[in-house]
Parts: sequence; structure tokens; C-alpha cells
Amino acid sequence: MAWDSIDLLGAQIGTVDSSQVFNLGMTCRGRNNTSGYIGEFVYMQGVASNADTLWCQLNYDNCVVSLLADGAIGGVGISMGALVASTFGWFQIRGKASGMLAASVSDNAALYISASGVAQATASGKSEIIGARAAAASGSSAAATDVEIHYPVCGLSAAA
Repeated sequence: MAWDSIDLLGAQIGTVDSSQVFNLGMTCRGRNNTSGYIGEFVYMQGVASNADTLWCQLNYDNCVVSLLADGAIGGVGISMGALVASTFGWFQIRGKASGMLAASVSDNAALYISASGVAQATASGKSEIIGARAAAASGSSAAATDVEIHYPVCGLSAAA
């Protein structure tokens, strides 16, 4: 999905910045130029091994992210590019997004952490991503799939 900023002049959502261009923690809204959906994004520093569509834990203290892993607690966003260490860019925090899902996730399923940066539908012993759900079924292998997010946060599920 390609996004255009609608309220922050010069924001290139999906672009990886090699140096900081905006204030860390700054948010902006964007419009998907294919579907017309509106989303919200936050500007932060990347992390090693990050890739487009991976789920990340957002640290608002220093605006550096980490790949979301089981046991994480706090704010969550979806990487809008290959935002690796020492780079900067946007993470989606609201709207219809493209997020990495494990194989065989059903449409409308609640989401839990599977592996670094990947979400699944199985709750057993996993951290729940509260404020996120699948917006389409994933296929037979892990892939970027439509999800709906509304300021997601991670917490321990009742099944943990």
C-alpha cells in the first residue's frame, strides 16, 4: 500500500530516512492512494532486522522500536518500510494496514504475537495485541495481510 501524508508537509510515508527528518514521536495522518483509507502514523527510529509490514513495539521514552516479541507490553505499530537500526521512518498506529500474519489466520481473528514481528490467531501462552484484528484471511504461509488497528498495545492474554 502506498500512502500520502494529508496533514504534514513533506512526510514521505514508506520512505526510509538515513538521518532524522522529523521530531521523534511526531504523528501524521495519511491517505492510502489506492483504497482511499485514512491511517495514522508515528515517526521513530528503526531496529536491526526490521522489514516492511513487521509488528514493532514502540518505545515512546526514546522513540526507538524493537521487533514485537512474546511477552512484550506497551504500544505497538506496523513498520512502513525496512526501518533498520540507525534509520528513521513511519510506523502505522491506526487504520487499515498491511501487517505480517502467520499462516492460516482467519478473517476477523484476534491477534497474538507469534515470532519476532509476526502475529498469529492462537492465544495459548502468547501476548495479545489489543486493538488489532485480521481484516482478511492469511494464506498457507506467513505473509503481509490486511489488518485493522486502533492504537494497538500488547498485554498478556487471559490464556497466558
